[in-house]
Amino acid sequence: MSVMKTSMRNFFAHKGRMALSAVAVLLSVAFVTGTLVFTDTMGTTFDKLFAATSSDVTVSAAGGESDEVSRTGRPDSLPASLVKEVAAVEGAKSAEGAVSSMDVTVVDRDNKNMGSSTGAPTIAGNWTKNDLRSMEITSGHAPRGPTQVMVDADTADKHGLKLGDELRTITVGGDITARIVGIASFKVTNPGAAVVFFDTATAQRGLLGATGRFTQVNVTAEAGVSDIRLKRNVSSALATLTAGTEQGGKGEQGAKGAQETAYKVRTQQETADANRSDVDEFMNVIKYGMLGFAGIAFLVGVFLIINTFSMLVAQRTREIGLMRAVGSSRGQVNRSVLVEATLLGVLGSLIGVGAGVGLAVGLMKLMSAVGMELSTRDLTVRWTTPAIGMLLGIVVTVLASYLPARRAGKVSPMAALRDAGTPADGKAGLVRGLVGLVLTGAGAFA
Repeated sequence: MSVMKTSMRNFFAHKGRMALSAVAVLLSVAFVTGTLVFTDTMGTTFDKLFAATSSDVTVSAAGGESDEVSRTGRPDSLPASLVKEVAAVEGAKSAEGAVSSMDVTVVDRDNKNMGSSTGAPTIAGNWTKNDLRSMEITSGHAPRGPTQVMVDADTADKHGLKLGDELRTITVGGDITARIVGIASFKVTNPGAAVVFFDTATAQRGLLGATGRFTQVNVTAEAGVSDIRLKRNVSSALATLTAGTEQGGKGEQGAKGAQETAYKVRTQQETADANRSDVDEFMNVIKYGMLGFAGIAFLVGVFLIINTFSMLVAQRTREIGLMRAVGSSRGQVNRSVLVEATLLGVLGSLIGVGAGVGLAVGLMKLMSAVGMELSTRDLTVRWTTPAIGMLLGIVVTVLASYLPARRAGKVSPMAALRDAGTPADGKAGLVRGLVGLVLTGAGAFA
């Protein structure tokens, strides 16, 4: 108990020096916490978007090789006749064909790119019932002919677009020039993609090069039918269909093998997971880049904490000698310094966790300002995030103070009889101050 009292007294007696080290801990923990909250929030945003835009079951071309895609720039597609076949499957309420492509560029009358400046894709396709899961038409109407186009509200707001404005969509099949007849708003957060919609025939001709083709078939399940069951029924129907069209009458196993190479059937969750994996690489670049800054902050904090406690131990050499003279053991002196470090770590980490959440919100506002929309409604703070921040802050602080604590434990009781302490070397202090100012200025510049 006396060790704790001594530690508390010394901690508050040197508030100035402790505050400097606390700032180092605070910044380090804030970087880690802010990074985790920011990336988790991005993950939540994308998860909600992908879940909202995915149908109960999606049928698409298996693709994989993408030789045709890289050569022509057109996405893999399916015959339109597949829609009827899938709609007749047991457990299917309805099915509709969809066209979608990200190999497009949309410009206005002045040839200004309407795409996102953050690298988010520009997506063109046909307006379907499935789009009503995630969007609603808030102005005008859906496109009804080759000279009409609908745009998402976020893109319209960013570029000042309104009904009647002309847009040109540059595709591998040629340019599509159309006037805006509708604006659709996302019901969930759109991270920044620019989306344009055409009527089905125009989307097929412009994006796929021919009518009668779709990039995917969206299947809606009947009430009480699970996505997994519907997927199984659709896969079975496609296998039978493939078997019936195979020349030479292949066996059942051969038909299934042919089906697996021709079609890809996914549930809503599988589609969302696949889409999420596509953006994970981008998210990891942001995450590990920011954690790199956190690592640098921790490294700087370690040196600052070592320096702070080394100076405190040197200044209190005589005091520590008196403690040893009245019966304090080396272990008690050592623990006294470590307790001070623990208090510093706890205080700095607590404030750092709060600052980290604020940093994440600030980053979200910044990203929204440059084009990547991230809503604070999706702010995600998992219980592991503050736990990791607190653990790192306390452990790093205690470890950094270990050497000064050992040095304090080695102080002899005879030090109480000497006028020991930090040498008053004004010249050395001046040099250290100048070096510190130069390094601080270089860091601020960087």
